[in-house]
Amino acid sequence: MYDHRKDSAKNIEIKNDGMNTILGQLRRLHMEETVSADKDTKKDNGDSSSGPKLTGVYRCRACGYIFDESIEGKPFSTLKECPLCHVSPGGFMKLR
Repeated sequence: MYDHRKDSAKNIEIKNDGMNTILGQLRRLHMEETVSADKDTKKDNGDSSSGPKLTGVYRCRACGYIFDESIEGKPFSTLKECPLCHVSPGGFMKLR
């Protein structure tokens, strides 16, 4: 006799694996872009000390997005929501 629960469980596993893969790819792409932007900023600006030091690093508790002030070039206080999952800044944890 055919048991549809087994197939349903397999489909759920596949969907979860697919979602994890997509999120992993998005995170990797974002990190590659931010690292590239950071390198470009350092080349363009040199070692300017005209403004306040942006050294804070924050992680979204919901999706793991990393907001690094030095890479983004702006303070965490300007963040309105997580760009990946749209969680408010209250959903972030300060790493350093």
